[in-house]
Amino acid sequence: MSAAAASMGRRWIVPEVVQISAMDCGPASLKSVVEGFGIPVSYGRLREACQTDVDGTSIDTLETLANQLGVNAEQVMIPLDHLFLDSASALPAVVVVHHSDGATHFVVVWRRIGGWVQVMDPAVGRRWLRCSRLAQEVFEHETDVPAPEWREWAASDDFLLPLRERLARVGASPRQADALVEEALGDALWFGLAALDASVRFIASVIEAEGLRRGSEAMKVVESLFRDTHASTGDIFRIIPPRYWAARAHHLGQDGRLLLTIRGAVLVRLSGRTPGEAAESAEALKSPELKAALTEKPVHPMRVVGSVLASQGRLGLFALVAAMAVAAGAVLLEALMFRGLFDVAGALNVASQRLAAFGAVLAFGAVLLLIELGIAAETMRLGRQLEARMRVALLEKLPRLSDRYFHSRSVSDMAERSHSLPLLRLLPGWALHLQQSICDLAFTLLGVALIDPASVPLALGITAAALVIPLLLQPVLNESDLRVRNHASALHIFYLDALLGLVPIRSHAAEPAVRRRHEGLLVEWVRAGRAQIGASLGAAGVQSVVCVGLGAWLLIAHFGRSATVSGADLLLVYWTLKLPAIGHALAGLAQQYPAMRNVLVRLLEPINAPSESGAEAPQSAATPQHAAQAGVAVAVEGGSVLAAGHGILEDLDLAIAPGEHVAIVGSSGAGKSSLLGLLLGWHRLATGTLRLDGQPAGAAQIEHLRQATAWVDPAIQLWNRPFLDNLLYASEGKALEQVGPVLDAARLRGVLQKLPQGLQTCLGEGGALLSGGEGQRVRLARAFLQQGVRLALLDEPFRGLARGQRSELLVEARAWWKDATLLCVTHDVGETQSFDRVLVVEGGRIVEDGAPADLARRESRYREMLLAEEDVRSRVWQDIAWRRIRVEDGALRTGEGSAA
Repeated sequence: MSAAAASMGRRWIVPEVVQISAMDCGPASLKSVVEGFGIPVSYGRLREACQTDVDGTSIDTLETLANQLGVNAEQVMIPLDHLFLDSASALPAVVVVHHSDGATHFVVVWRRIGGWVQVMDPAVGRRWLRCSRLAQEVFEHETDVPAPEWREWAASDDFLLPLRERLARVGASPRQADALVEEALGDALWFGLAALDASVRFIASVIEAEGLRRGSEAMKVVESLFRDTHASTGDIFRIIPPRYWAARAHHLGQDGRLLLTIRGAVLVRLSGRTPGEAAESAEALKSPELKAALTEKPVHPMRVVGSVLASQGRLGLFALVAAMAVAAGAVLLEALMFRGLFDVAGALNVASQRLAAFGAVLAFGAVLLLIELGIAAETMRLGRQLEARMRVALLEKLPRLSDRYFHSRSVSDMAERSHSLPLLRLLPGWALHLQQSICDLAFTLLGVALIDPASVPLALGITAAALVIPLLLQPVLNESDLRVRNHASALHIFYLDALLGLVPIRSHAAEPAVRRRHEGLLVEWVRAGRAQIGASLGAAGVQSVVCVGLGAWLLIAHFGRSATVSGADLLLVYWTLKLPAIGHALAGLAQQYPAMRNVLVRLLEPINAPSESGAEAPQSAATPQHAAQAGVAVAVEGGSVLAAGHGILEDLDLAIAPGEHVAIVGSSGAGKSSLLGLLLGWHRLATGTLRLDGQPAGAAQIEHLRQATAWVDPAIQLWNRPFLDNLLYASEGKALEQVGPVLDAARLRGVLQKLPQGLQTCLGEGGALLSGGEGQRVRLARAFLQQGVRLALLDEPFRGLARGQRSELLVEARAWWKDATLLCVTHDVGETQSFDRVLVVEGGRIVEDGAPADLARRESRYREMLLAEEDVRSRVWQDIAWRRIRVEDGALRTGEGSAA
């Protein structure tokens, strides 16, 4: 390791972190680089801090989080050919690359050795690539910067040192390079340095294509090309094509300054650890997720298993271990007995004596069999108990996890963890078999020592090889197994998405695209599987060669010392050959361990995750008992919301009185649903204060308010359970008497009459038995049945319903929750005119706030939206060119009439 690397505390080999979903390359890369500088950090908490639920992780977020975690990080954009130059000091770095489908991706480029670079790609793991191969994958970004700013950077060592190194690679002497650089610096504007940079890059490509030789000939061409280009400012692309220019003129900005378009690789450059301990960083402690990521202790899965099994009774566990040791020792005694039979066979002349000896051997074998059966039964019982305890722990923890935890993890990933639980049944048996093999190894070694003490050193060598080689290769086996499992998890996600989207895939003839995506995932899974098999076979092969070689040496040495061959010698041969067999057994157990360990680690990750702060919070001051039926007062002061480094809500100043009904309108993506998500606890204010009933709202207060919140959204799940169960899902048993009025209020009587078993009809997966509009009415009815509602949040609550039905249900909902605070997000701008107040949201900001009548009378964004909706309804939908098709009660009718 170089002195510079040592000073940074950088590991020689970058830690491997394989992502578990398509959006996890950011946190996986971040964990790799942070632990590469010796700072342990939790992958699960990083995923939450990076907020991968939005659109993955932005490079700005990676830079910010790396600095907060204790690693000096700086986001830079440099010419691509500077990336691998020593003088550029660009490595190690997190680099943006692009896939063949155009999507961008983060990889860690850790160090360069000659023409090779060590890369940690979260999608496939750690690998070595040629610099030229990686350069083809690096994403080249283009952006505009003012010419004076680029000229200032280009005149610094960050640009000039790599430029001199590139000149040296073309063939320039230090004096020639200095002269050319000074000549380019003589141009006070940007063009001199840009022209020299482009000239060197162009000639370097000609040399690479073997069109020129490196040296004085190439340098003469560089000098001539630079001066000709520098002189011909009218047509700078006359000789050097645009792709060789790292900076070129674009246009004049609004301030009259010239803007340059620059191209280069985008990366987060890492220069070592910050002074002091990362866990003591004040910036890191501002984020609960980062604090948890730094302070969460690494999981030791076998300790967890030991504590779970010990809780079932330590005495029984010790008895089982002792029985296994006795069984292993009995095998040695059995071998000695058979050897004794050969020695005393001549002395047993009477048939009864031979029969007694044979019976004694059979009795010993029967006792040994009974011990083995008892061990197997107890092992199976412990396995079932371990699975049951871990399953109960997972089910108890899931309701206490925060929404942010689930937003940063895919459903299929969480399902795969629970479906892998049955593998834990094998863990106690694996541990006992490991102990049995070790005891067997120890007793066999003891037998060798009794027969031939001089063979003990070689026998110890065989024993050491049988134990140490699997241990040394265990990290490789762990990583290869984890890579296989993560790629298998990606396949599971793909299969779930494909099944859920099967109908639209077929409708849009998207099968070729799906097949290509599947092929790509399958190829990586096969590669990971082959690598795992290769690692396992390699470990077993190394162990076999070493153990068999030492065993042969032991036997040759023993028989070289012995003049005769006795029964003890035959037993020595048996035990010597048994030692490699025991080693093979240990190798097999070592290959099984990674799968069990990784299943356990993935299961313990949600179990050990921090519970939501307010998951079990008591009644708080923000929601007093005496106000259980009153609306909640909501206030946001100077608020902003960030997600994955992106601002989704900004400059929030909002006050809503208790019982006030507020409509929220705006274009798609404006931030309307995010505003509701703030009250549901999905988002947390990055700046500002949220108050509920005048009190600052923490996680406990928001969680408690959610118990009194009715939420209606098309994304709410309908279960494949009876109709009645879907209605009562969020209600207590006493709500059963309100089912009749709720059915009338939600206009569900007609729907119920069509169902074959009425209230007991199962609705199918995702409510497949119902239409979209019917499903929305079921969701509304479920919300109507909730007791003590103080806050009603309606997000496009009547999607899929006719206009008349939407109006009726909106009136019904406002009457039902007349005393509650109600916020309704809708694209039906005309329906909002009956509200007390309307908010217009654009670009994550509340741009208008007032009474609908007041906003409609004056020039406003609300008035524009209202007029646009009326224009569409009157001019477009009423156009006689439209053909009218009406569906009623399953019958198709055509004719005149307005569209609903």
